[in-house]
Amino acid sequence: MFVVFTGASAESDERQVVQVPKPYQIVEVLNNGQTGQTFVGSSEKVKLFDIAEEVGAAPYVEDRFSDFPGFKDFYGQRITLYRAPTYTVYDQNKELTYRSFASTVGELLTQKKTVLGEDDKINFSADTKLEEGMVVKITRVAKTKVIETEKIEYKTTKQDDPTLDKGKTKVKVAGVMGEKKLTYEVTRENGIEISKVLLSSEVTKEAVGETLLIGTRVTSYGEGVASYDDSVSGMVATCNLVSAGTMIRVVNLSNGMSVTVKSIGKGLRRDRIIDLSPEAFQALGVSLSKGLINNVRLEKAY
Repeated sequence: MFVVFTGASAESDERQVVQVPKPYQIVEVLNNGQTGQTFVGSSEKVKLFDIAEEVGAAPYVEDRFSDFPGFKDFYGQRITLYRAPTYTVYDQNKELTYRSFASTVGELLTQKKTVLGEDDKINFSADTKLEEGMVVKITRVAKTKVIETEKIEYKTTKQDDPTLDKGKTKVKVAGVMGEKKLTYEVTRENGIEISKVLLSSEVTKEAVGETLLIGTRVTSYGEGVASYDDSVSGMVATCNLVSAGTMIRVVNLSNGMSVTVKSIGKGLRRDRIIDLSPEAFQALGVSLSKGLINNVRLEKAY
């Protein structure tokens, strides 16, 4: 600082203090110990950080300074700027750049007010010595309880019902779905679910079983003698007991074999119950040379 007298007389001794910029030389020392750039300029500032900033050294708040010789009196003063080491920290996949003179990982996180949860993970222990360029990865682990509901299928019991036509069904007792509560522990790392463990299962509503009636009643059109008609082909037959287009199941009562045919009309002689095509006749296990099947039963086809 210089004192400059302006318009003063011996009697008044008036003085005006004027702040004059001082020249500085700032030498940068990198965190590997090597000398970096040298910044030269002038500043009216008092604090070393402010001086370095005004001279263009772009200091960080974590950087350190030393000045020699005495800071207040030496004109053209040299200041040494020590760059803080830099470290990359990934916190929940967010990339952060930390500058610090901390010596361990734990000290670095404490300085930066980075708190680890009880279940959080880190790729280095807290007492690991820091090295320039080290990458520290923090995985945030969250464990939560999740409650889900799940339907319980009801069971179906089938009962034969001789009063119900074969092929038909009827619900006697309607089934009702049950419900259970499932409690899981869900673990997420950096927001991504990595595990889901079932802790408990509780039935909150019992399922009610269904009772289903199965028809077993067979409609019979009658029993009698079957012949064949070699003027037709396919699984068809002539029958006076049903209308054309009706499907008939023909059972050979002698051997239990059966065949399903389609009625193509009436006009059969009275001593025959059905006149089959040759293919249908043989499907009952009888050769055409026999001519007749003496005991067949006609049933409704289902």
